[in-house]
Amino acid sequence: MKKALVVVTVVLLSLAFKTAFAAEGGEKDAAAEAYEHASEQATFHRLSDWFATIGKSPEEKAKMLEERRAKRAAKRAQKEIRKSQREMQRIKAQEGSGAIRERQKSRQRPRTRTRPRTRTR
Repeated sequence: MKKALVVVTVVLLSLAFKTAFAAEGGEKDAAAEAYEHASEQATFHRLSDWFATIGKSPEEKAKMLEERRAKRAAKRAQKEIRKSQREMQRIKAQEGSGAIRERQKSRQRPRTRTRPRTRTR
């Protein structure tokens, strides 16, 4: 009886949470939506902004927060640029190695000998 109760509970919970994980027809699922803006308003950013603006006037707070957001945006942009550069280098390396292999194959002489060489001494 206990096993049946556990099985029924697990099935009901899985059906209840299925909508949170399922994405239909190319839509973003819950995890993708959560990670989309996660770094912009992360708790540690808000906390560090709060500590940085304690005791400041509203104008100073606004200016400081805007500068910090701009620095974070610039850092994210640089990270994306580095990521795309690494991806391009990886693609070029793959294309380059394939082209080099093709050239090496075309330069090889075809083997005409069918018998192994024997030493005569």
